[in-house]
Amino acid sequence: MEYIAAADTDIGTTKQVNQDSVCVKTAKCRQGRVALIMICDGMGGLSKGELASATVVRSFSDWFEKDIPGEVDNWNWNEISRKTAERLAMLNQKIIEHGRQCELKLGTTCTGMIAFNSEMMTFHVGDTRIYKLSDSLDILTEDHTFVNREIKRGTMTPEEALRDPRRNAITRCIGVADSVSPDITFGKLEYGVNYMLCSDGFRHVLTENEILKELSPSKVRTKKVMQTKLRQLIDTVKKRDERDNISAAIFRAEP
Repeated sequence: MEYIAAADTDIGTTKQVNQDSVCVKTAKCRQGRVALIMICDGMGGLSKGELASATVVRSFSDWFEKDIPGEVDNWNWNEISRKTAERLAMLNQKIIEHGRQCELKLGTTCTGMIAFNSEMMTFHVGDTRIYKLSDSLDILTEDHTFVNREIKRGTMTPEEALRDPRRNAITRCIGVADSVSPDITFGKLEYGVNYMLCSDGFRHVLTENEILKELSPSKVRTKKVMQTKLRQLIDTVKKRDERDNISAAIFRAEP
């Protein structure tokens, strides 16, 4: 089995700071393969969003480097899920406390996936997304946003949501509320499928058809091509006057 992954991030055309943080780690051990792919999008309306996103990514990166090697001999998804939720809760309190001490407002989304051999787990807070790209495009996460909540309630249509000035208002994130409840799911990795994670700045001005066409697993198979395609799409997003930071990562498993 082989894991292939690539990522790219860009400050965009108007921001002074890139508040997105990205982590892509894969490792080979005698038990097989393990990977961590995640993106955190610091909340643009809050000060020091880049500190919040970097804090979360750094913590999970350290966990992968220091603790994951001890998990692989007796891998247990229930334990991995519990430790992920506990780490997010700890980071939530850490960021809140730092904000109180420094009189700052900090917050970040957090969306990632952990893979071990042919299985995976996703964890998700906010509006960063995970897509599965095969013959079609499927969204594996649910946006924790005001407009998505209103769509589910039937008080707003998807077309209205695209134009609503509150489309970026997040209802769940890390570092704001006293508690955080991540969405955690489990599944089988599908071989020859591209999993794509992206911040909202990457997807706002791209259609789902464009994403599927440009990142189709039949055409985007190697790390080099992944890297090239991500940069091309980021450049397209910038040309279309997207004002946010822009980040994306691709992950693929081959037998």
